[in-house]
Amino acid sequence: MRTVYFDIDDKTEDLKHRLTRDKEEAARFEERFEVSWIFHENAIEGQVMDVFDLKAALDHATGDDGILIPTYQRIRNHKTAIETVRLAATSSSRPPALNFLKNLHVILTHGLAGQQGGVYRREIPIHRSYFHDIAAPQRIPALMSKLVQDLKGKEFRQFHPFRQAAEAHFRFMSVFPFDEDTGKVGRLLLNFYLIRAGYYPVIIPDVERQRYYEALRVSPEVIHSIIVESMERQLDAAIRALGA
Repeated sequence: MRTVYFDIDDKTEDLKHRLTRDKEEAARFEERFEVSWIFHENAIEGQVMDVFDLKAALDHATGDDGILIPTYQRIRNHKTAIETVRLAATSSSRPPALNFLKNLHVILTHGLAGQQGGVYRREIPIHRSYFHDIAAPQRIPALMSKLVQDLKGKEFRQFHPFRQAAEAHFRFMSVFPFDEDTGKVGRLLLNFYLIRAGYYPVIIPDVERQRYYEALRVSPEVIHSIIVESMERQLDAAIRALGA
């Protein structure tokens, strides 16, 4: 596994070097990456978005069709949440606090009808996309407090960033604290650890949706394999796209 990390480190540095050579190309890359990130994040949740709507929302365009307004709001919220995680990961070495995780949910649900940002769920939903075992509602506050406390622990801090990402994500998703958008918060938490360590965020592609859902029923190690493989593929694709 250490060899895999070395390969990812080398490819990350290669990609960063290529992007420093051309600021315009770097800007285009970041724009495409952000669109892809938000697209696949929503697809993982079973919400397939039109790329045109994605780009329009990110460009702050206004949809004429009232049906599109919640979609645009959701996209812009996601962009704000991504920016929040990037800033937090690069400006402080402290582990994410409970309020930080709740605030990410507040950001993701801002302006969306029927959603209460940062409020723990009060029941186990009968109909849901994720089918792994989740905590009983009455246990959520204690489990979330335990999670953020463990993220400060010496053992966790000694893990490689990819293992930190997988462990934190698996634990968070096992609690499943919110009625909506828990998965998005959980994957932002995952990427917090990668960004803080100097890696690019990892995008779990929609084609891995079923495998990802199954992994949440198994172990952090399986989640770890998915994020490592996804990172390798996206780095290879980015380097190929930028050429020599």
